[in-house]
Amino acid sequence: MKSRVLLWNCDGYDPNRIASIIGRGMDVLGVRPKGRTMVKPNTVVAHHRFYPYSFTRPEFVEGLLIALRERGDEISELSIGERCGITIPTRFAVAEAGYVPIARKHGARIYYFEEYPQVRWQLRHPDALRPFIFVPEPVINCEFLVNAPKLKAHPWTKMTCALKNYMGLQDSDHRVIDHDYNLHTKIVDLQEIISPGLIAVDAITAGELTMMTPRPRDLNLIIMGTNQVAVDTVAAHILGLDPREVDHIRIAAGRGIGPIDLDEIEIGGDLTLDEAIRRAEGFELSMLKVDEAFNGKSNLHCYVGPPPDPEGTDYCWGGCPGALYETMESLARSWQPNVYHEVKPLHYVFGRYEGPIEAKPGERVIFVGDCATYEGEILGHKVKIRSYYTPRDKIDPRYYSSHLDLVLKILTWAWTQVKYLGKPYVRIRGCPVTMAEHHLYLAFSGGTVNPYFEPSLVFSFMYHYLISHLARFWRTKVLRLFRRHRRKVPDETQAEA
Repeated sequence: MKSRVLLWNCDGYDPNRIASIIGRGMDVLGVRPKGRTMVKPNTVVAHHRFYPYSFTRPEFVEGLLIALRERGDEISELSIGERCGITIPTRFAVAEAGYVPIARKHGARIYYFEEYPQVRWQLRHPDALRPFIFVPEPVINCEFLVNAPKLKAHPWTKMTCALKNYMGLQDSDHRVIDHDYNLHTKIVDLQEIISPGLIAVDAITAGELTMMTPRPRDLNLIIMGTNQVAVDTVAAHILGLDPREVDHIRIAAGRGIGPIDLDEIEIGGDLTLDEAIRRAEGFELSMLKVDEAFNGKSNLHCYVGPPPDPEGTDYCWGGCPGALYETMESLARSWQPNVYHEVKPLHYVFGRYEGPIEAKPGERVIFVGDCATYEGEILGHKVKIRSYYTPRDKIDPRYYSSHLDLVLKILTWAWTQVKYLGKPYVRIRGCPVTMAEHHLYLAFSGGTVNPYFEPSLVFSFMYHYLISHLARFWRTKVLRLFRRHRRKVPDETQAEA
């Protein structure tokens, strides 16, 4: 049978109207939630002032909860589950997204994935990047998953919709493993964890150009389905993309997860695909390499060499360069509009670079990532940068930890400044180096705004940071020890049984 994808017209964020549309779509698709039902929104980052268009809107989530409750006689638990962007406490993003009062109103629990034990999950496909991954306990316990992504452009993967929203199913430490030039394959590997019972895409206001600070584009559209590949295939056509040119859609289709040909997809709803395409005409995407984005257009100059890749790729789309691009775009769109020219001249080096570095006196050179290598002269100093890259087969997810805590990153950044004091360059370790480090080094060496020291955010951020760490310690350390103790020392009732 053909996979069904529904396109519904929705000209605003009224929760009751959204609930009516989603409920109608559930009836058409024959979907009924049951058991432990979880809504997974896209909350990579959220703030009403600085990041207003990056996340699944709270009205959309509320409409989903209403529709699920109305048709969920067999629901045993209704919840919202998420892991937001790396280094940010999910509690902070979820609070800023406005989900907390909605969850209370509709009796839904919120799972902050990084605060729960991580469970080993065996991958079955022979082309998976590794034999197993780790997934938060609430995801393993979920019986009916509702995938509720935000339709946006993405500077690393061209677009983000249903398939890519699964990146939020891992905590930070495990999320960054393979978050490099194999990002598309990692996205597809995550599909093995759980198939969605329902997909409802917030495309009422979509996002152009970037994922953190996208430019809003009203499409007045809700996309629904039950197959991730089919939904993303239709979404790609709406945005003017060939789905075969979006690697994670192509790889997922190749593994038999879903159809990539429109002939194999039945499109319904109250809107035609042609009308949806017309609404998105001229939708702006971005897939620029950092040297193309910055050299000659800003005070940043980027030198790009290939990553250590046995497959022969010349650019690490899912790693350090993309994080720098997204950081600069975030600053330009929400914090410092003229940052491209207000930032002090800086030189960024990625991968195995072998050419000259044209730094002038007073201009700092920044070697980014574990795989950065270079041998030559910088301002009359002989410099040799060696690789710290760890091959994929040497990374064991059971023991790997990349210290993605923001406070630790700030302390590491401070120590690095001392370590490289008086030198014309600095080396940033990481695979990948995240936006957090880029913000810190741009602020210190380039004089840009540092969002982490924004006074209006500090109190709320630190409050949620402390609560998150206490909750994580309680659930992953204290409760785990208690459970182990009970297994080893049964009480009298258990002994008699």
